Amino acid sequence: MQRDRDKGFTLIELIIVLVVMGIIGGVTVPRYVGSFDSVRFRKAMSEVVYFLREARIKAMSTARPSQVTIDLYKGFCWNDDKKILKLPDTIEVFTDRIEARDDQTRTFTFFPNGTALAQKLGFVCDKMVAVLHVEPLGGLVSYKIGEEMEQVVRYGRGSEGHGEDIEKYIDKLKDSDTLAKAAQTGRMYLNNDEDDDDESDDEAEFFDDEEESDEDMEEE
Repeated sequence: MQRDRDKGFTLIELIIVLVVMGIIGGVTVPRYVGSFDSVRFRKAMSEVVYFLREARIKAMSTARPSQVTIDLYKGFCWNDDKKILKLPDTIEVFTDRIEARDDQTRTFTFFPNGTALAQKLGFVCDKMVAVLHVEPLGGLVSYKIGEEMEQVVRYGRGSEGHGEDIEKYIDKLKDSDTLAKAAQTGRMYLNNDEDDDDESDDEAEFFDDEEESDEDMEEE
């Protein structure tokens, strides 16, 4: 009897235990990983919201408009002070506006009176979706997980760069924006000049018609 009590587990019993542990691990580990990704996604979205709220507070405290710009492809955003916030590589941005398919960046603008330009932008991580909202009247910033929004344009993530590379990249974008605005302003001036020329031509024709009518009246 003593000899039977000293016996250990059989090979079959060990195999059964290992199989059961594998099944339990296969069920629980993916859930844990998915839960971890969900926590990271929510944390990233909260950081974006806080980043935008800081810009709103700055606009109200300095009595000057404040902006935050996000690079839709590279996944980082910056404010007027060049403070940079990076999104995890697993997060991509999308929009439901087909006219924004060629956009490289999206700018959020906040005004001293607490208002803002209305914005809506989608973020996706694997199968999780969050929609960021900026309300125009109160300038309130919020996001909602699982909100339905059509992914008309999804901006695939590119290389982000590091350190000084990002700062140089931001400077290049600002320069290109400045040139674009200058070109637009130049076109506006040209259009105004053309309008002025048309008005002067119309005035000249009007005076010529008046002179001809005066001559006709004198002849009569």
